Amino acid sequence: MSVPQTPETPAFIRAQHELTRHLRDPTTYSRPPALPEPRVAVYRKAVIHNIERFMADNFPRIKEILDPGIWESMIRDYFIRHRANTPTFAKLPQEFLDYLRVERQTQSDPPFLYELAHFDWLENVIATDERRIDLTGTDVNGALLDDEIAVNPIHRVEVYRFPILALGPQYQPALPPTAPTNIVAFRDAEHRYAVLELNAVALQLFTTIKEQPRIRARTVLLGIAAGLGHPTPEAVIAGGLDILSRMRQRGLILGTQRAKGAV
Repeated sequence: MSVPQTPETPAFIRAQHELTRHLRDPTTYSRPPALPEPRVAVYRKAVIHNIERFMADNFPRIKEILDPGIWESMIRDYFIRHRANTPTFAKLPQEFLDYLRVERQTQSDPPFLYELAHFDWLENVIATDERRIDLTGTDVNGALLDDEIAVNPIHRVEVYRFPILALGPQYQPALPPTAPTNIVAFRDAEHRYAVLELNAVALQLFTTIKEQPRIRARTVLLGIAAGLGHPTPEAVIAGGLDILSRMRQRGLILGTQRAKGAV
């Protein structure tokens, strides 16, 4: 992809574009004849090497499941096809994700490729979130069933068609299972990245609490039990408390909100 030029474009700008076209796609665009091959070769190798290393660091699972030749070809194809709209390194993984979603046209790619790339990308999104976890007004040992729950704000809930946590070199299904994989990715108060898989009940419980912060978990769980037609709502409540306790232990739930005026 090249930038349009006019007869008024300065010669040095045209020379720069000629060089960058060659560095992007040396098979299609010849080396500028005024530049010696040994020097251009250094840049040609360095540019693609730096991009490959950066994407490997940000998409390790993608690199792991692909044949090395296919991975390298994908990076070159990204470099040729995609024009990034950001100068910020932290946002480049989003550019690669956009390339996979819109511009990648290889039918032999695994059907879960985009979802796995998205899962890799989540870690970058969480890591670069500039918010800080504030425990002011939070009771870390509060009653999770009957008090207002304080949810860690630095998180993302995602639903994938494929079993994203199980994918790897030894497990690459051609078709998704009947049930989706629900996960929540987050960063705890110690700045550690973590992922939890949520079953249907845990997903409903967490999303309801997040979207309706004043609702009590006991009320949510009673509603879930009624929706399931469960004969013993107390069992659903006990299971829900176990889920919430594990979320608090991992740092997805911070605790409960202290009553105004409480210390």
